Amino acid sequence: MDTINKQRELIEKLVKSNNKYKGNEDLLEDFCSETYKRSYSLFDNVNIKDIENYIAKVANTAILTVLKQNGRVRRRENKYISTHEVLLNPVPAAKTQEPEVVKAQEPAVIHEPFVYDIADPRDSFEEKIVRKDLLQKIVDIVLIAQREDPSKEFLKIFYLRYVKEFKQKDIAKEVNISQAEVSKRLIEILKIVKSHF
Repeated sequence: MDTINKQRELIEKLVKSNNKYKGNEDLLEDFCSETYKRSYSLFDNVNIKDIENYIAKVANTAILTVLKQNGRVRRRENKYISTHEVLLNPVPAAKTQEPEVVKAQEPAVIHEPFVYDIADPRDSFEEKIVRKDLLQKIVDIVLIAQREDPSKEFLKIFYLRYVKEFKQKDIAKEVNISQAEVSKRLIEILKIVKSHF
């Protein structure tokens, strides 16, 4: 958990120091998540202090991607320009009235933008933190149920089913009870957990 917080602090610091962040502060979470998705494998393999300059470059690319996705920049003549341009003459010129011509309605063609980036299947670090906290709360609930009725082996059944991903028949062999009893206890565990949410 401490490592994830250090990663988040580094990414947030680098995003906030980027010159494209100013004026787009409302997209901070998107910038941080996109940067993490593009650099998570580095965090797993390299010390944070050794990769700060590289992550800054990744953050710059991630910020541009998020700004494009939100329609805040577009590419024109090999450079990115803001879509929030200020008009030189804020008063529009008077329009001449043209005769109205009624045409048959053409079918609408919707062009989906091409996406060249491969989506990262891993969760962002915010999702990981939330998932760990939720899992810890569920485990605590199951532990309390186990202490109240140790003969039902709720914790072992929970562990085998949801952590080891055993099937009910395999749990039945491991715990030495019938498969029907395993099913009943799993339902009981779910009811206990749901009652605390």
